[in-house]
Amino acid sequence: MDSEKNVKCVFKRYELKYLMNESQTKAVSEAIAIHIEPDGFAHSSIRNIYFDTEDYLLARRSIEKPLYKEKLRVRSYNTPEDSDTVFVELKKKYDSVVYKRRL
Repeated sequence: MDSEKNVKCVFKRYELKYLMNESQTKAVSEAIAIHIEPDGFAHSSIRNIYFDTEDYLLARRSIEKPLYKEKLRVRSYNTPEDSDTVFVELKKKYDSVVYKRRL
């Protein structure tokens, strides 16, 4: 499939997560609204299947919030049909930097 050749296979991003209450969420949403455009995929579903060991080593390690962690998953957008592309992804996180490689 030609479109598969245009799929980005390596991603690097910084991930910072914040806990906000409802009024903070509203204030941030209003402040950024003039700088963003609605996402054309906002109503699509993302489906992930994560792989782990029999004793859930990767999940337990992730909960411990280590400096380094990794996850293996299969990702699809919406409910995949036989002809749809799905992605096998290896995610690695070191400190606050996330690397994702599509295999």
